[in-house]
Parts: sequence; structure tokens; C-alpha cells
Amino acid sequence: MRREPGSIERKLAGLIASVGARYYLGKPDVRELLEVKFPSLQAVGSALRNELAFRTGREISGVLSSVNLELTNHCNLNCTICPVNTTMRRAKGYMDPALFRRIIDENPQLDFVLAFQWGEPLLHPQFFELTRYAADHGVRTMITSNGTHLSPENRAQLLACGLDRITFSVDGDHATHMAIRSYDLDVLRRDILALVEERDAAGAALRIDISMVVDQATEGALDTYFAEWKGIADRVQAIPRIVAERRSAPCRELWRGTLVVLWDGRVTTCCVDSEGLLTVGDATARPLTEIWNGEAMRALRGAHTRGDFPALCAMCGEYEHPTVSKRFR
Repeated sequence: MRREPGSIERKLAGLIASVGARYYLGKPDVRELLEVKFPSLQAVGSALRNELAFRTGREISGVLSSVNLELTNHCNLNCTICPVNTTMRRAKGYMDPALFRRIIDENPQLDFVLAFQWGEPLLHPQFFELTRYAADHGVRTMITSNGTHLSPENRAQLLACGLDRITFSVDGDHATHMAIRSYDLDVLRRDILALVEERDAAGAALRIDISMVVDQATEGALDTYFAEWKGIADRVQAIPRIVAERRSAPCRELWRGTLVVLWDGRVTTCCVDSEGLLTVGDATARPLTEIWNGEAMRALRGAHTRGDFPALCAMCGEYEHPTVSKRFR
């Protein structure tokens, strides 16, 4: 079981995150994100090891500290900014619960699991059982959700299953959210407020975040978005949309300490890779710790260091906005 950091340790880790965000990365708005990801000195140490490997261009990185597990790439919405029900070509399916449990069992070093990649994780028929399994094994679990499955029964289970954080996707204001998702923001807000109220009444530990993708369609709603959700969610963030833009520098994601396992077990390197084009292994056949510094990952890191980017990476950029920091630079 992973040891929970004490309050003093959390404060020290938070101080390091604050200093790192402002003075090292030059991105003060990612401070809270770093605090979420690295709440202990052990997690901070792993991040520093991986950052050193990135900065020195090593083909071997330090520690596999987190993993994105795509429980499913099925989704009940047709968002205009998401490939799942628009352009995605790969087959749809659900992760085998045995694979999820094996990854948890084989990787006690993980700081957290993001039980999400593409699709809506609450559609997985064993979502709550799998989340509880991870929690019982000392692994923090987080998800991103579209918030369309917040029935009273599901809200109660979210509070009881051991989930550490849930992030709800909101696209700006009422008009832009409806245009992109065809789902009423008033309904989503009502259900999130109910979850917050029930969480507080129960004294549950679940943290509730809100996230917005910023692009030309939504940037005008940024002020409204922050004003509407401040004081309701534990964290309110804005992230830039991925756009076609020529890359000129290696991507930190290859060293950051995270792998992505698609629902069928294929392992890729980045959350942007919706089709699994950068597959570097198969989690049904090899442990993730072997894949993390395996031949395919070493070759990909070497290619980035030389500026020889694969096609997917070569045209991977992020929307420019003066108040929103890029993630992959």
C-alpha cells in the first residue's frame, strides 16, 4: 500500500510545485495541476528524475509514475472537438477488467491512474468496481467525464468508490457548450451542484474539478466560465486545443512518466494519439515497466531528440492564448 503524505510533506511538495510552475516552467497557471499530480516528496522526486532525463535527451527515462487507462472509447455525445464519434477509425470496446487489475497489481509504484483516455469512463459496466480495486491497492484514481451520467445512484457510488478526483468537461458558456456538445449546460451544472452538496454533506474525500478546452470558438467565454465555476469546483482550469502546427522541439510527454493503455491493451505514448499510431507495446503481453524503457520508447525518444519527429508529432501544436499555458512544450 502507498503511504499517504502528511500535511507537512504536502505543504513542501506544494511549495516545490509552486516554485517550479512559476520560475522553472514559466507557467504559474499550472501550479494547482502540479500539486494534484505530485502531492508527496516521492512523487516530486520521480518527476525531477524524469525531467532530468528529458533535459539531457536520454533515451532511457526515470520512473513510470502514472498511466492513462482507457476504460472505453464509447461515448454518448458527438462533440465537435473530439474524434470519438466523428473521425475515429479504430474499433470501439471496453477494457477487460482483468487487464485493469493486472496493471494495478504489477505497478505498485504508480502515483495515480487516470481511468480515462477517449470516451466516457462511466459507460464501462464495471467502472465503480475497478475504481474501488485501485483505491484498495493504494493507487489514486482520477477520471474526466462529460457529466451526463450523474443520476442520484451514480452520484452516491462516485462518493463511495474511492475515486480521488473527477474532472467535468465544460466548453465555455451556455451557448458554446451547447454548440459543441449538444448538451444543456444548465442540466450539467445542476447535477454537479448536487454532487458537490452530497459530497460535502457526507464528508467524502472526492475532489471535483472543471476543465475547458480553449480555441477560437470558446476563448470569448473564458471570463464567464471562470466566474461561473469559481467557488463551486475545487479546481477550475483551461487548456488549449490541439491544433495542426509544426513542431520544433522534443515533446516532454515521452519522458514525463506516463503511458497510455488503450482499451484493447495497446500502449501508446500520448493522450493526443487517438488512433494508437504511436503504439510502443502491448500491455496484455508485457509489463508496462518493460515497455516504458523498451526498444520502441527509446527509439521514439531518440527520434525526438534528433528532431526526426513521426508524422503525428511533427504537426502537433496547441492553440495560442495569452492566459492559457501550453501543455506539451
